[in-house]
Amino acid sequence: MSSLAIDMYPVGVPAIGFGGGPQRGGHLRLVRVGDRSVTRAHAQTSARITRRGRLALTGTVAFVLVLAFASLLNALGPAGASSGVVVEPGMTLSQVAAEQLPDLPLSQAITDLQRANKLSTTSIAVGQELIIPGR
Repeated sequence: MSSLAIDMYPVGVPAIGFGGGPQRGGHLRLVRVGDRSVTRAHAQTSARITRRGRLALTGTVAFVLVLAFASLLNALGPAGASSGVVVEPGMTLSQVAAEQLPDLPLSQAITDLQRANKLSTTSIAVGQELIIPGR
């Protein structure tokens, strides 16, 4: 395998630039395959990351962590806005459902109250705080 490089200004031969003074040597050099100095230099620079790369990587990681934290907080909190009612003597779950959720049919309102408060029956106790879903 061979490669060809053109050296516009060979080393050791002064080149005349636009200003009339000498210029640096050219940037293209003929390099032998397997030259250790070139291979070692390339291996060292291939693992480096630029400042912009570090900034992009840090920003991406921070963004992912913020999204994960926000989704965790959202999963732990209540699904929707809710309010609470303290059960007074003589109140039934049907009365609470009819008063607090008048826009829903009574059976659906009772079911929503049971699910929001993790009740297996319609029995409620005096002083119990009930969460009203969707408020």
